Amino acid sequence: MSFSDRKRSLAAADAERAFKNRIDIKFREGSVVRARDGRLVVLEGATEDAASVAEVAAVSRLLADLPNHAVVRMHDLSEAALEGLKRDGERKSGRTLPDLNLWFHLYVDVESTAALADLVNRLNALDVVEYAAPSPLPAPPPGMPADKAEAFEAYWREHDIAPWPTTTALQKGAAGPAGNVITVPGQRAIPPVKAVPDAPPLPGNYLSFQDYREAAPIGIDVNYVVSRYFGATGMNWGYTDCEYSWTKTHEDLTPIAGSVYANGTPSAGAMDYRDHGTAVVGQLSSVNNGWGTTGLVPDSMVRLSTEWPTTGYNRASAITAAAAQFWRGAVILLEMQTGASFDCNGADSSAPYVPAEWDPAVKSAVMTATANGRIVVAAAGNGNCDLDQAGFGGAFNPASVAQDSGAIIVGAGEKLTRNKASFSTYGSRVDAHAEGDWQIYTTGYGDLFSAEGENRWYTDSFSGTSGASPIVTGAAVSLSAMLWLNHGSIWAPREIRDILRRDGTPQGTGGHIGRRPDLKKQVEAMTNRHLQMQSADFDGDGRSDYTTWRPSTGTWYIRYANGTTGTQQWGQRGDIPAPADVNGDGRAELIVFRPSNGRWYIRYWNATTQSIQWGTRGDVPVPLDYDGDGRDDLVVFRTLTGGSVGRWYIRPWRGATTTITWGQRNDTPIARDMNGDGRDDLIVFRGLEGRWYIRYSGSGATARYDWGAWGDIPLTYRDSLRRWNIAVWRPSNATYYARNIHSGATATVQWGMPGDVPRFADRDGNGWDEWLVYRPSNRTWYNASFGPLVFGGVGDIAVAQ
Repeated sequence: MSFSDRKRSLAAADAERAFKNRIDIKFREGSVVRARDGRLVVLEGATEDAASVAEVAAVSRLLADLPNHAVVRMHDLSEAALEGLKRDGERKSGRTLPDLNLWFHLYVDVESTAALADLVNRLNALDVVEYAAPSPLPAPPPGMPADKAEAFEAYWREHDIAPWPTTTALQKGAAGPAGNVITVPGQRAIPPVKAVPDAPPLPGNYLSFQDYREAAPIGIDVNYVVSRYFGATGMNWGYTDCEYSWTKTHEDLTPIAGSVYANGTPSAGAMDYRDHGTAVVGQLSSVNNGWGTTGLVPDSMVRLSTEWPTTGYNRASAITAAAAQFWRGAVILLEMQTGASFDCNGADSSAPYVPAEWDPAVKSAVMTATANGRIVVAAAGNGNCDLDQAGFGGAFNPASVAQDSGAIIVGAGEKLTRNKASFSTYGSRVDAHAEGDWQIYTTGYGDLFSAEGENRWYTDSFSGTSGASPIVTGAAVSLSAMLWLNHGSIWAPREIRDILRRDGTPQGTGGHIGRRPDLKKQVEAMTNRHLQMQSADFDGDGRSDYTTWRPSTGTWYIRYANGTTGTQQWGQRGDIPAPADVNGDGRAELIVFRPSNGRWYIRYWNATTQSIQWGTRGDVPVPLDYDGDGRDDLVVFRTLTGGSVGRWYIRPWRGATTTITWGQRNDTPIARDMNGDGRDDLIVFRGLEGRWYIRYSGSGATARYDWGAWGDIPLTYRDSLRRWNIAVWRPSNATYYARNIHSGATATVQWGMPGDVPRFADRDGNGWDEWLVYRPSNRTWYNASFGPLVFGGVGDIAVAQ
């Protein structure tokens, strides 16, 4: 996207809340402008038209009239690393990204604020300059107590001259850190339950006061998922907190004791505000040790990225440094806000604080991070501003693909009522909220407990969109860790944002701040994403029936291919629907697998029922006809209690049970008759490799197909000759990629949108499948051959095959 529409004519008063000697400047895409030794250059050998070269020369002449100036790259990552983020992000997301190598800090020696405004205006008059503005002064974190926030603002009003860049910074060119990416999530074993010490030291155990952990509607119900799903505590996942500083030596925050500083060491000034970062990380990562607080995701890895390192205040660089950490699907928390630059809250006397991405440099960095698969959670700000106001120029229009940064913007609500907190910025672009009304128990500050020194300080009154954002971050990290550990996959940023938008607890009154996370509901999206079933033909007419299963009531809703409908209650929340034809009559039975006790519950169409013990917690049900007798067998795929390998436990209706080792931890199991011999074959999709591994049941022979990428949803489909084949649906761009393993033909079909649930189905009974998605947000099935049909409910699991 271009930020040229953000150019405006400045007066001296417009630079009051900005550094008086620093300008944020971005050059036009394709201009190949770089900084070398503090001066602008055009890369040698670059294909550049003469007009652009002349315009860059005009910028240099304009700056040469100043007593002194220096141009410094805004981002610390190497030029090659930034080029890689742009290239990879565009390839993965299908959208054009801003070139972060074209963002600079311009230090200038000017005599007055009026002269600074005049220089910015002259720069913006040049076509080669896409955007220029005085660098905004730092804003207090969106959760800092009012008295400290006032002191913070007063400090920066008195220190509004940015330190001149050092010689090292001026010489910063193509070289620089490439990042600290871990390409594969951790592979730690399932940890044992931690014992609570007999006599915990002071402070006391505040777990019971951490209401944000508890069930909806007050909390996000992390307690529910932790008790039922492996990985829910953030195990093997990671997040990066971007803000000022932290108390790394806090005794309840051992996960950050050795954390990497992604953007350099916090400056001495930043360390004055370490309580805020300590409180934020405490909500997420304080350890479960029987005293103090317990974080939402205490087993996750943590990185820290300061916006105010010793090299100088640089918010955008903190974000790109965070994007270079961990892997796709990792989470970045932006504990930042910025001024709106106009009165967006009317009679409210508080500062008009809004999401940090209102700053174009920050938005460029966020867009690049999300395009590269990082899930960005950002505070909405504590300015009580309506982001839908005309003054924002559509920058927060949720319907605009061009303006969408991909971030999850978080508002603050009152704990009990879920009404918008008086201070929270709001609007249709605010995606989710959590409590933020001065009642959050966490580490830091010391107003609750301070008797044993700063390393055991606690507070019971943390607040703001700063307090709400870690709660939403905790939901994102927990959902991500569960998806990785149970299915080896990752959420696309817009996919998980859609889940948070639609499936949480509704807000109360006030401006729009979105739903509050409810992990009990939202974890069902993981089941929906990777549901494996043999059939959704419930009346035996040879045609797929559109069906949804409602976890809240355990009710099946069936829309038969002839247009009639039916309902049947069978199952309960936490079950996994696994319909299959287990008696060979041509009709799929209503079946659920209950992970909590490893039992299958079968309801036959003559109303008789059956309960069979076969499986254990963490198993994935994959009913299949392994022996070719026309009856689907009860089968589970197990990795979480069997080491790193995958084992299939097969219970046929006649004959002995069988155990087959095929696959490994984090594979997704599938079963179909891929060679047409009448017996379903064992298939795993290994997302990290983008590979399919097939073990043919009749012969024991194996095959491998390279098809797909990490984060894709694997599916199988029948072609016009009724042969089974492989396909993936990519949530980041809502596109099917199909491969016919018999003919070698491939197909690419864009169908749906991020957040949809992909399926194949044979609705007309011709023997081959149509492209299909179910959209939970509007309860609609979209069939590429037969059009849309509204059937189902928000939160339902889509059943079709």
